[in-house]
Amino acid sequence: MRKLLWISLSLIVCVLVSVFFWNDIFGYKTLEKAVQSTWKYPLQVVNVDQQNELVLSLDQTQYVFAAYEQKNGRYHYDTDSESGWTASSDVGPAFLVRAEPKNNKGDFIWGALYSDTPVHKFKIEYTNGETQEVESSNNTFIMRMPEAYQSEDEMMLMTTFTNVYALDEENNLIQAYNLN
Repeated sequence: MRKLLWISLSLIVCVLVSVFFWNDIFGYKTLEKAVQSTWKYPLQVVNVDQQNELVLSLDQTQYVFAAYEQKNGRYHYDTDSESGWTASSDVGPAFLVRAEPKNNKGDFIWGALYSDTPVHKFKIEYTNGETQEVESSNNTFIMRMPEAYQSEDEMMLMTTFTNVYALDEENNLIQAYNLN
């Protein structure tokens, strides 16, 4: 009788642990659910870099940049890698640009233009003369920085680029982010 009671209680505990911690242990079916799982307020996933497993989300006016992992078709969101930023501007739309290491995959530059004007692409100019262009996703971008900057100290990453341009479909300038 004791053995049956012990087995029953063990089974109940296992079921309860599975119900409450299933997604934490085995992941979520969608990246959106994995991202939302740690936030009380609704977040909108606005950009995903699947190759480097990075995600950019929007919480009203704050952008949150983080890493995730996909294993066996399920998503695990890395809250330890989160960084959240906002931007404001007195002249024109606010333009947020950040450079930071992520997910042990290297150094990345990412940004967002707070504007209703659709951005077609972003152009990034670096201090060594290199340029990168990346298509916009919801007026945001995520880009792995050039190899020349992959060993840069984290505190110096924001000094590795000089300009970031938000461009429309005809390559007309919408807004510029200048570090000069």
